Amino acid sequence: MKKNSLFFIFLILIIGMMVGTIMSLTIGALLPEGTVKDFFMLTKSFGWGVNENNWIEMGFLRFKTGMYIDVSILSSLGFLISWYILRYFK
Repeated sequence: MKKNSLFFIFLILIIGMMVGTIMSLTIGALLPEGTVKDFFMLTKSFGWGVNENNWIEMGFLRFKTGMYIDVSILSSLGFLISWYILRYFK
């Protein structure tokens, strides 16, 4: 059995989340307004950098940081499917 690299594992999981996001956008475009569409389009954002005073100052260099990850039902489903598929690449 060969071991997968950490980069390969993260790549597969990120691709799964991207496929889930594409599924979410497709379902959002196809479904009419209502509870089901609201359920599939529900997202939660995790991250930092929302306030205006998050500058990092080092005297000669000043920059802002920030990163957000939006998690939805279908992106989580894509993540789980990619995790399941990843088990076959062991």
